Amino acid sequence: MSITIEIPPTIGNILDKRAREQHLDRESILRQMLWEGAERYLVEEYAKGRISKGKLGEMLEISIYEVNDLLERYHIKDNMQFEDFVEGMEIAETLTKYGAAKVKKNEE
Repeated sequence: MSITIEIPPTIGNILDKRAREQHLDRESILRQMLWEGAERYLVEEYAKGRISKGKLGEMLEISIYEVNDLLERYHIKDNMQFEDFVEGMEIAETLTKYGAAKVKKNEE
């Protein structure tokens, strides 16, 4: 995707400074900063309960383990409620080999 925008001089100065420090061109730095902003926005959406951890990972194209690391980096605690955790564990039990046997036995 390509977008043309006018960069304010103050942002241009920040790009130049970071480009010198990281020995990269302005375009690469701008892409980094855009990605960091998108990442931060999605982490904030997760922290506010507007998106799930799974959706966060999906949108950033990262694994759930990487999502956990990302949230830790931003000092965001898991917003899963205890009741949701227990319900998830119960569902997981029904999907395991032995849990599936329990479900079949209960259905009989």
